[in-house]
Amino acid sequence: MRRKQPEQLNVPMSSMIDIVFLLLIYFIVTAREEVSEAHLAVNLPAPGVAKASENKPQMMEIEVHPGYLSIRGMRLPINEVANTLMRLGKNDPNITVMVKVNLSARAEDLVTALDLCSAAKLNNLNVVTLK
Repeated sequence: MRRKQPEQLNVPMSSMIDIVFLLLIYFIVTAREEVSEAHLAVNLPAPGVAKASENKPQMMEIEVHPGYLSIRGMRLPINEVANTLMRLGKNDPNITVMVKVNLSARAEDLVTALDLCSAAKLNNLNVVTLK
């Protein structure tokens, strides 16, 4: 007597591939790019009558590059940056300081800029990266 071979079940791969592609398309379409600016703290003005602006600068920008710092686009030695920030801190300690960091800058350069701001008692700091 001849024994009957057990039948092997074939899994339909074309249906599985269709489902995988549908899931891939779904995740690509529904994925949202994270906006890095959404995590920054924003100080909005209170509603009401706007005050007349004075001639004092509302914001100071420091750019951190590999090996040096610059203020308003001018490359300055560290001691001049420190003196400028000290004067600024004495005149207006509530001024906002925007620290723009070049992507190729070292972490030590950023820490130096933040230490100078801290020494000048400037606490309103925003750190962003330059592209």
